[in-house]
Amino acid sequence: MFKKDHKNKGQFLTGGKKIGPAKDKGTDLHENIGTMQDDLAKIIAEKNHHSETVKKTKRNGADERDIQRNLAEVYTDGNGHVPDLTKLDKLQRPLWRTMLYSLIVVFLVLFVASAAGFWYFSNMDKETFTNENVTFKLEPPISLVSGQESSYTLIITNGEKVNLYNLNIELVYPESFKYSSGTPEASGEKRNIWNIGVLKAGETQKLDFSGKIIAPLGSVHTFKGTVTYQPANLNADFKKEIIADLPVSSATVSLDLSGPDKVLIDQPARYKIKYKNAGTEDVSDLEIVVDYPQGFIFTSSTPDATAGANNVWTIAKLASSSEDEIVFDGNFSGVAEAGPQEIKARIDRKQGNEYLPQNEQTFTTEIVKDQLTLQLIVNGSAENQSVGFGDLLVYTLSFKNDGREDLRNIQLKANLNSDILDWETLVDENKGSVSGDTITWTSRQVAKLLKLGPGEEGEVSWQIRLKDASAGSDASISNFSVESYGEAILPEGSPGNSDIKSKKIVNAINSDLDMTVGARYYDADNVALGSGPITPKSGEASSYNVRLALSNNLHNITDIEVSAVLPQNVSWDNKENHNLGDLYYNSKTKKIIWKVSRLPKTSKDGVVDFNVSITPTTDDVGKVLILIPEINLTATDSETGAVINKKFKAITTAFEDPIMGQLDGIVQ
Repeated sequence: MFKKDHKNKGQFLTGGKKIGPAKDKGTDLHENIGTMQDDLAKIIAEKNHHSETVKKTKRNGADERDIQRNLAEVYTDGNGHVPDLTKLDKLQRPLWRTMLYSLIVVFLVLFVASAAGFWYFSNMDKETFTNENVTFKLEPPISLVSGQESSYTLIITNGEKVNLYNLNIELVYPESFKYSSGTPEASGEKRNIWNIGVLKAGETQKLDFSGKIIAPLGSVHTFKGTVTYQPANLNADFKKEIIADLPVSSATVSLDLSGPDKVLIDQPARYKIKYKNAGTEDVSDLEIVVDYPQGFIFTSSTPDATAGANNVWTIAKLASSSEDEIVFDGNFSGVAEAGPQEIKARIDRKQGNEYLPQNEQTFTTEIVKDQLTLQLIVNGSAENQSVGFGDLLVYTLSFKNDGREDLRNIQLKANLNSDILDWETLVDENKGSVSGDTITWTSRQVAKLLKLGPGEEGEVSWQIRLKDASAGSDASISNFSVESYGEAILPEGSPGNSDIKSKKIVNAINSDLDMTVGARYYDADNVALGSGPITPKSGEASSYNVRLALSNNLHNITDIEVSAVLPQNVSWDNKENHNLGDLYYNSKTKKIIWKVSRLPKTSKDGVVDFNVSITPTTDDVGKVLILIPEINLTATDSETGAVINKKFKAITTAFEDPIMGQLDGIVQ
C-alpha cells in the first residue's frame, strides 16, 4: 500500500524513503512513474511471498497483516484508493526560496570563474609579455664640449620572454645639435630615425652616433627619444621614451687671464689673456671681451682693441691646436677705496647673427691704497696729452694723508724725464732743488712736509717750457716727449709704503708741422705772377699770387686740410699750381680747400699757389684791403695721434714782395 505525505504535497514515500518532487519535463515524469511502478511490483511480490509464507507458517500471520497495513498507508490516499501515478501534483516553491537558490548559483559561478582566472594568471605561460623589462636609454659623452664633435649611444634591451618586432627609434635633437655620422647611419631628413626589424628576447642593441653642439657655456640641451615595437604574441604597439638634459661644460676655445695680485691705485697694471683652440678644426669669428671694474683706466693694448672700444678684440681665425695672447695695460686711479677688484674676460664664438660665450675667466687684483696719496696734474689734466714745441707745461703735485697717523719728514720729488725741456725757463715758487731731471722738496721748502696729520693735504706747483721747433733738427735729441711722475719718500718705520709714486703722465711732442703764407707780385726770378697795378688803385683790377708752403720734419702727418674763404670783393682767377695733394674752389661758397692725405717727415715741402684779384672802389681809397681773411690748418700726428689745429693771419694787399720788397698796399 502507498502512504501519502500530507505535509509535503506531491511527495511520496517508497520503501520508507521520500520521493522527491516530480520534474516538469516529460522524461523526468516517466522516470519517476517507472520507478514507482517498480517499487509497487516489488511490494506486490513481497506481499504474495508473505501470503504463501503465512499459509505455511501461521506464527507469521501477525507480521503479514502489519506489512499490508503499512503498504496501504503508503500507496493509498485518505479514502483507501490507489492514486493515479501517471499524474503528479507540482509542489509550489516560495519566491524567496527561488531567489535564494538563484543567488547561490550566481555566486557559485563567480567563485568558479575567479578561481579559474587566478589559476590562469598565476600559471601563465612562460612567453607572456609585460613591457616592464624593455629598457631604452641614451649614453651621452662624459662632458659636453661646445664646438667639439662628441659620441652618443642609444641602448635598447629586450628583457622580455618574447621577441620584439618592427622597432622604430626617433630622436629629437636640440636646436643647436648638428648630426655628423652614425653606426648604423640614421635616416630621415633630420638624420634622427633608426629601424630595427627584430630584437630577440634577452638581446641588447646599440646605436652609435656623433654630432656637434655650438652653444653658450653652461647652457642645457635636451634630447628626446621614442622607440615603438610589437611583441611577438600581441597585435599591438608598445613604446618607451627617454629625455636627457645635457649641460655644456666647456668649449674647444679657452682662455686664461693673468695679472698682478696686488697693485697700488695709481700704479700701472698689466694683464695678459692667453687664448687657445684645443679642437681638431680651425675656428673663425671669435671675439674676446673684457669687463673692467669701475675705476679702471685703460691705457693701451697689444694688439690694438677694436676701433671704438677698448675692451673688445676680434679674431678672424684661430687654427686648430694653436694659441695666441692679448696684453693690455691700465691703472686703478679711478677707484675710490682700496680692496679687491675683479676683471672678467670671456671668449665668444659667432653662430649665425650672434656671439655665444664659450669660456670665461675672472682675475682679482687687490688694490692697495697708501696712507699718503699723490696726484700729478699737467696743464689741467691727469691723462696723457700731446704738446707742441715751445709750449708751457704747468704742473701741480698734490699730496694727502688718508691714514689715521701723522706722517713726518716727507721728501717730495717730481721726475721729469725728457730731452726737450728748457730748464732755464723753470719757475718754482717753493724753490725746490734741481738735480738732473728731478726737483726735490723737503720740509725746508714746504712746511707741511715736516708733519702731515690725518686728513691734511697740500701741493706744490711749478712750470717749465719746452724747447722751440729748432730742437726738432737736433741730432742729439732722441726722445721728443716728457714723462712725468711724482714721488714721496717716507722715513723708515712710517706706516704704509716708504716709496710712493703717482701715476705717470706722458706728454708727447707733436710734429713741427708749419705753413708759410703770403702774397707776391713777382717770383724770385723777377717773373711777374700778378697783373694790374702792384699798388691797388680805385677802379682798377689788380691780381696777386698767394703762396702756401707746408713744412714738417718730426713725425709723419696725415689728413691735412687747409681752408680759406674769399671776401665778396675778391675773385678767384682760376690760375693755380700745386705739387702735393688736391686743390678745390667752390664758386658758390667762395671756399678754397687744399687736401693732402699724407706728409712724410722725410718729404720735401708741399706748396700750392693761386691768383686772386680785387678792384678797389672809391670808398677803399686810403685803406689796406684783405685778400684772404684767415687760413685754417688741421692735421693728425700719426705717432702721437693728436689732432693739430693752427690758424694763420689774413693776407692783405700789404705784403713783402721778393723783388719789390715791403709794399704798404694802401689803395690810391
